[in-house]
Amino acid sequence: MYSEWASLQQRIEEGAENRSVLDCFPDSVGRDVAVSVVRELAASLSPASVSSHESGPLFPGLETEKQILWTMEVICYGLSLPLSEHEALKHCVSVYCEWLTVLTIPHQTLPSPLFRDPNMYAQKICQHLANLFQVKEQEDSFPKKFHANLSRRIKNLRGDYDISKQVVLCHRVLRTVQTVASSSTLVTRQTWEVLLKFMLTINSNLLSPPLEPGSLAEHLCERLLQVLFEIWLLACARCFPPPTLWRTMREMCAGWRHHIHTVVQWNRVCKVLTARLLGSLYGPSFPQLKVDANDDKIVPAEMDPDMLAQSWFRFLHVLTNPVDLCHPSIIGQTPKFVSYAITRESTIDPIQHPCLKTLPQIFLTAMSGISVMVDAFLGVTSDYPLPSTMEAGEGPRNRVSSMSGASSDTPPQNRKLMKSQAMSPSQPGGNMSSLPPISSYMDSPPAEGPKRSDCNSILHLFGAWLFEAALTGCKLHKGAPQVPSQPRRITFAYGLPMANATSTIAYTNQPITSSVGKIIRRSSSNTPEMPAPKPVPQAQLTKPGSSNHQFIGTVPAPAKYLEDKSVDPQTYEAGRAEACGSLCRIFTRKQCNEEIKAVYLARYYLTISEGLRIEEPLSGLVLSSILFNAQDLFRIDLKGVQVLVPVVLQALELVLTEKEIVFRSIVSQQQLKRAGIHLLISLVCLPHHFKNLKIQGLVKSVSSDEDHRPIPTGVTFLSLKPRLVGLMLDALKCETDPYNLQMLLGSLYLCILDSALCEEYNKEKEAKQKKKMMMSTEIKDEETIPETLGRSSSPDSPIIMQRHYSTWLLLVECCHLVCEKLTSDWRMEYSVSLTALELLAGLARVKIHIEDPLELKKIVKSISYLIEHQCSWPSMYHSRDLHSVIVAAYHCLTVWLMEHSDLLMDRECLHCVLEVVELGISGSKSQHPQAPVPEMKHSKQSKPASMRVREAAEGVLANILNHVGTFPSPCGPASIVSLLDEETLLSHVDYTRSSQAKFRYFVLENTTLVAILEEHLGEAEVMSPTAVLLIRGPGGRTVWSIQHRHQALKDETGDCELHYPSHPEPMEDVGNRYEIKARNFPPFVDLAPKTKSDKSIPKLKDIATPTISSDHDIISALIEEQMEYEEFTREKATEEIENAGYPNRHMEAKPPRPKEEFSPARLLLSQLGCLNLDDLMEDPSSPLPPALISLDSTSHVFPADLRILDSISSRTFDTVHVFYMKSGQRSANDILSNVNHRNLVHSQFLEFLHSLGWPVTIGHHPGWTGNMMTSWKVDQDNSPDVGELKSPDHGGCLYNGRRQVLYHADALSEVAIVVPNLPDLKGTSSGSSKQGSSLSGESSESSFGLPLPPPLASEKLKGQKEDSPRKSTTSDHRKSSTKAGPFTIPDMKVIVVWVENFDDCKHFPLCELLPETSTGTEEFLAASLSSMPRPSESGIMIIFIHALHSGLYRLAVQSSLNLAIPLVDGMVVSRRTLGAVVRQTAVNVCNRRRLESDTYSPPHVRRRLKIQDLVHKYRQKMDVPQFLASLFSDES
Repeated sequence: MYSEWASLQQRIEEGAENRSVLDCFPDSVGRDVAVSVVRELAASLSPASVSSHESGPLFPGLETEKQILWTMEVICYGLSLPLSEHEALKHCVSVYCEWLTVLTIPHQTLPSPLFRDPNMYAQKICQHLANLFQVKEQEDSFPKKFHANLSRRIKNLRGDYDISKQVVLCHRVLRTVQTVASSSTLVTRQTWEVLLKFMLTINSNLLSPPLEPGSLAEHLCERLLQVLFEIWLLACARCFPPPTLWRTMREMCAGWRHHIHTVVQWNRVCKVLTARLLGSLYGPSFPQLKVDANDDKIVPAEMDPDMLAQSWFRFLHVLTNPVDLCHPSIIGQTPKFVSYAITRESTIDPIQHPCLKTLPQIFLTAMSGISVMVDAFLGVTSDYPLPSTMEAGEGPRNRVSSMSGASSDTPPQNRKLMKSQAMSPSQPGGNMSSLPPISSYMDSPPAEGPKRSDCNSILHLFGAWLFEAALTGCKLHKGAPQVPSQPRRITFAYGLPMANATSTIAYTNQPITSSVGKIIRRSSSNTPEMPAPKPVPQAQLTKPGSSNHQFIGTVPAPAKYLEDKSVDPQTYEAGRAEACGSLCRIFTRKQCNEEIKAVYLARYYLTISEGLRIEEPLSGLVLSSILFNAQDLFRIDLKGVQVLVPVVLQALELVLTEKEIVFRSIVSQQQLKRAGIHLLISLVCLPHHFKNLKIQGLVKSVSSDEDHRPIPTGVTFLSLKPRLVGLMLDALKCETDPYNLQMLLGSLYLCILDSALCEEYNKEKEAKQKKKMMMSTEIKDEETIPETLGRSSSPDSPIIMQRHYSTWLLLVECCHLVCEKLTSDWRMEYSVSLTALELLAGLARVKIHIEDPLELKKIVKSISYLIEHQCSWPSMYHSRDLHSVIVAAYHCLTVWLMEHSDLLMDRECLHCVLEVVELGISGSKSQHPQAPVPEMKHSKQSKPASMRVREAAEGVLANILNHVGTFPSPCGPASIVSLLDEETLLSHVDYTRSSQAKFRYFVLENTTLVAILEEHLGEAEVMSPTAVLLIRGPGGRTVWSIQHRHQALKDETGDCELHYPSHPEPMEDVGNRYEIKARNFPPFVDLAPKTKSDKSIPKLKDIATPTISSDHDIISALIEEQMEYEEFTREKATEEIENAGYPNRHMEAKPPRPKEEFSPARLLLSQLGCLNLDDLMEDPSSPLPPALISLDSTSHVFPADLRILDSISSRTFDTVHVFYMKSGQRSANDILSNVNHRNLVHSQFLEFLHSLGWPVTIGHHPGWTGNMMTSWKVDQDNSPDVGELKSPDHGGCLYNGRRQVLYHADALSEVAIVVPNLPDLKGTSSGSSKQGSSLSGESSESSFGLPLPPPLASEKLKGQKEDSPRKSTTSDHRKSSTKAGPFTIPDMKVIVVWVENFDDCKHFPLCELLPETSTGTEEFLAASLSSMPRPSESGIMIIFIHALHSGLYRLAVQSSLNLAIPLVDGMVVSRRTLGAVVRQTAVNVCNRRRLESDTYSPPHVRRRLKIQDLVHKYRQKMDVPQFLASLFSDES
């Protein structure tokens, strides 16, 4: 930098300007003259003398320049007097300090020549004052008879006292000089140069020699450097120093580097200048580097940007190469060190001087300062200190802080440097910036500024130093091994059978040579020069042996007690760790649109590989610093970064597989393991993504005879899978931190899912190959296929890997391990337990070949045991969190039963599940192990753990009875209930038979609403009692057609109509006919004698009266008339019979016709046992209604309430909104417009959308559509145009929720995926008009009286005004509402954002796009359940997806809730698993939100409550006779 300029170091060190003419005389002469003169001068400075000369000069004899110069020669000599002449020294300092005020605010009493040329005299004063800062010899005045030790001790005590006096004088001079430099306006350029030379001279005099304890340099070092740098900064602003002075300062500072305060003050100045420079370069929006208010004042405000940049760059290089601090041979070979060693009695090597033992701390301080500047240029704003696990007083950082804060007690307290002024590097705590609207639940990482320097520019500035420092003490072997020679075994804890499990994964440790130097030498000219690694002799390495044993894979085994070379305080590992951390932060904060030069990448990869070496002795500080700062290493697009996978994997095996870290770390054990897990989750998908691709070595391998023949290495990505799996399982066993455990559980799910999908793909591929072989007849195909098969059977092929480690084994091992941990170590960890249950539920959904059904049975039993174990806690330990875990366990159990319905075919498994359900509902089991007789239900006292637990158990039972083994239903996965309702059923009734067909409504057990239609459907006539039942229960809506039959359908052999038997032909001769008079009583009754009682009834004539007689006559006349009519009829009938002949058809006996009119409702209820008096009578002591009641369906609002009941889904429903954000976009309208055309989105964006779900058409889809207005409704009349449904050029806008959405459902949940867009006005006008007309054309009631959408919601839609183009282009039903939805379902927003540039994540306009995520829940629920309590504040979860160049995807998760797996912030997933993990994460986080909500109720509970509400509103209060009579009547 200053090679063309001369240095003034030699001239300054000679000190010719500070010599007096009295030096030519004997010491006694000069001393007498100086003492006498300065005594007189000092006397004139006394307060009495000053008061007497207020109007005249203090020095009346000093009137000419000659006199002043002579006096100054005397004072110059007086300043060189020994410490024994302290008074003379003090007088000299007082006079010169008073005379220097001539440049500031001079007194009129000063000698007049000083006013005529103040700069000239000030220059000489500064030159003379340098004599005061000399190390002064002490005179030995002790007699020879004094004991040597005693005289030495007294001399030391007196010397310390004299030095303290000299320190006080020096501080006074420094204060005066600093005041003159800062406040004077008369200083010329020549004076500035003399002043700077003076500061360099005094610093060189004291700081260049080796530091001795108690010396003057030790007392003044900090203050000297502080004043030097502050005055130099003033000179840069007012009179920029010439290059000669800059070179002189740089060369002289290189000789002061053995003082820690030199580096501390350098850090301080560079930090302040860097803060100013960043504000000048990038403006106020760039994150500011925080500096102390006092330090900020040392840079003059008048310094312009150009001067600022020049000063910063020159100060940055004032210490030359800071890495020299780790080389005592360089620091100790200065001329002062050599002369010191020569002049001493005991000659020692200069590099062995005790003061050089502090070089490790000084080196760390220098690297810390560079780290602060690096972070500042990166825009890192965190200012928290670096965590450390070192003991107090032992760590290098602690020692640096203590030394940097040490200063002399002489200067005032406000002028001391505070310990906090020392620069400390800021470390990141995570991997991505948190978004402003969402508070991150993990350690908030530092945010990056809106614009910053490129990584290449930062490396141009600091790369040479950082790379050299990071490789300090490293021996770059020609044969650097990739793995240690001792493998360790990883086995399943449960001893799963693994046939033919032999060792196939082994690394070959071949001797290799470094070729990085060749790459470095090809660096460009503008790249700072970097020293090439020095070759060392080749290391002798051994190959690991293989053994035949049961295992998953071999991984390196760290030693139990490792030798950590960073434990030694004399090593430079702490500074090296700081440099490695800075490099990692530079490379991992690479922006998406920048490329780092290959030479830097090569050096960085070499640095990482050397820093992560785990051979003994390792460097714990370096290893922990790299792992902690390189968490994003595999998440960014660094070319060739995959070569570091084996090295990083070794380090992770050392960190994650042990409960206690056995080496020193710069961070806590928890933070280090978390950083390792972050790296691990970015490696999970690599084996199946790159498969058999070989991992190239970082350096080329050559044979031992140096003939440079390449030696192949057989390490492939797929061969690392056993190590990754074993590492995750071992880490899961050892980890104790809750958040770390959740991250591991998420990575395990991703690993199993990715493996399962790969196995499925491989099986399909094999099937296609076999099919191709069977169908192929051409010779070319016959030659190609064997070659393909030969490649697939290589040791690293997927087929071979599956044989050694299948997904089934991993799934079973993972499930068993998690279940064991849930009942032991994690039983009190709420968040970990929920995450583990999410993992188990997710693994149940993984489509995999079941090799052993018994293992699934064990898993279900383990979950059941977990529920029983959690319920068995004493009541004092029960809490909401515990019950949430139990509820989640019931949900997990339901998922396993739904996905594996064959489990219920096992009697033991079914019994276990039903016992757990009974435990949740009633609080105890009926069958106790110690009780031989089970306890009956009616004798048990219901004491469930909580209502939430009871409801969860009821949900399990409902799903077992309704949906296990029946999903998907005939209606498809979009609906688990029947799509038929009253209106549809009535449309199939033949009204020619019955014009009064209607439903009769009953409620059973206060939970089930039964609608009975006493007609059969269709035109065919049915002679049996037939009823159609529409059952609405907690589990949904079902329709049954029931017919009363006396014979099963399978037993019928022909026509089921009645057949009458034939009878014989009638005969006319039927025998004699006798006329017999019928008697009412036997004849002996007339013979019985009458008693008085027989005569108790008087005769009519005895009681006759006129009135009775007249009535009797009338009755007698009527009787006679009737007798005459009957006799006439008899005679006529006899005549007709005689005339008709024989046989008479009217006399033939025939069986009665079957009855065609029934009461099917009565028959059905009776046969179901519901018409018992106990079920019909109301208990006055109970608030519950009878078991069977009838509802009044004549109310005009009854159909509307039925519609509301049907709108309550039997499953949970969630919505995911997907946005596409192009690089650099900030506006919401721009983001919404991206999906209008496929040319505007990524080529794999549409593939990702279709992996989330399948397209469904609104109006024809019976499930959830993402909006309450259009969900659970099939409208056949509103059919969309074919052109709207088929748009091949769309970029996702087709699924905007107007006509189509993406949909996915299982038996327990349904998810709608909506892609909001900003459509064109032309394309939306027609669609909106059609949609509006269809809505307006719909009547509020159907023919049956059922409302279609809720009235209030439709009125809101019709009444909304389109007063702006933006509002008119947005679908009406998706507008947000300010009214909170008073529903028991918490509002959870799940937003997925595909970002082209990952740096744009923090600029996502969330607040502007939130209105696009409305689901219409507010309007719908405000119309139906306005009395419900208001829910808590809605939660938000944002999932950012960024496509990497490698084909993988980087995910960032920001959520206002706790962590929900499988996605973890920073995870890297494959293309095949992206859609599945995003969808499952959305469902899990919504389940978490529902689980944590105080107002949420499960779907079956909400439906049950609505049925009870219907009972309360429409119950017909009748007694038992009235109810039974109503069953026979046609009126309901």
